Amino acid sequence: MAFTHYRVALRTPGVARVLSTSLIARLPNGMSSLAIVLVVSQKQGYGRAGVAVGLSIVMTCISNPLMARWAVSFGPRAVLLVASVAYAAFLSGLASVPSSSYGAQLACCVGAGLTVPPVIAVVRGLWPRLSPPEEVQALYGLEATMQELTYIVGPTLVAVLAATAGPDTAVVAAGLLGLVGVLALTTSPALDAHGGPRQRERHRLLRRSRLPLYVGVAFTLTVAFNMTELAVVAFVSGRHASAGAGVALAAWSAGSMLGGLLFAGRGGGVDDGAVAAGCLAVGASVATAAASPGRVGLCVILFTGGMTIAPALGRLYTRVAGVVPEGASIEAFAWIGVGFLAGASLGAALGGLTVDALGARPTFLLASVAPALMSGVVLVVARRHSSATNVYPLAS
Repeated sequence: MAFTHYRVALRTPGVARVLSTSLIARLPNGMSSLAIVLVVSQKQGYGRAGVAVGLSIVMTCISNPLMARWAVSFGPRAVLLVASVAYAAFLSGLASVPSSSYGAQLACCVGAGLTVPPVIAVVRGLWPRLSPPEEVQALYGLEATMQELTYIVGPTLVAVLAATAGPDTAVVAAGLLGLVGVLALTTSPALDAHGGPRQRERHRLLRRSRLPLYVGVAFTLTVAFNMTELAVVAFVSGRHASAGAGVALAAWSAGSMLGGLLFAGRGGGVDDGAVAAGCLAVGASVATAAASPGRVGLCVILFTGGMTIAPALGRLYTRVAGVVPEGASIEAFAWIGVGFLAGASLGAALGGLTVDALGARPTFLLASVAPALMSGVVLVVARRHSSATNVYPLAS
């Protein structure tokens, strides 16, 4: 009975096709950063490769809201197709330019960052249009769970392709897989639920709704995730990264998938209290890793703690879908994506600094601070601004 909502959601016409094709379209999310590092570092070193990746992420933060607005104005199919073609072209260009030309490599990374297709925003904005309200939470939980596959399969594909055919092949493959996934996604009749091109209403989401609060949740969760990732590498490998760190991180992702599957079997709505509880659970699970007795113990703790991740994200997505006005969901989820990207950048930087200065165990504890504090912020805001006073009414 626990998975009744999960099974019903998958049987909804169009859902399984959108979910499967969008996962292929999202594979570059788990491939591109590693592939760019491998390509650029061949001649330029890791420091410059890190700059290239960071620049690409900054460009995506800028383009995400714009892409979402264009998806409303011109229709999601047109924007997805044009962006995916350009994205694949820029990644192919990165593989084609001389490896000694750092400027050309940076230009390709900037172009790739600016043209990342808004797949996630389009798909997450689609779920409330395809399913009844009681099944939407199950869909968001399921999607958060399945997205873990992109961060397991993606880096593995890059590693295999780089080892067998070279880093250039890996970066080209990232772009082409994204293009193939978008082509498959845009042929789905389910995208018609978004409607055709239309005049975009000026919702002023960041001023007149509580969306900034949920962008903050996305930001703090990702800060914690990225700090924890670096702490795991340091805990397992010391100063020199090893394959053992990959095993521990895979256990973390596997725990998230299991937690997401259990969460996806639930129905009903989500309030701010549930979002706050999700943040607090993530913070507690990350802090617990500081008490790991060794590598095996860390894997066990990460697997158990990982079960809080997908449910926390599923609650966040469900809440966002419930508080934004109709027609603004794509833009809303694009802003959530900006929160994730910004959190990833800051989390990686903070994680590196704290690991170098304090070591792995204190980094686990510090990583837990952001989501724990955010949990309190969500509760305070929820008490001050009841659902009835929100400018945009909640979905029923």
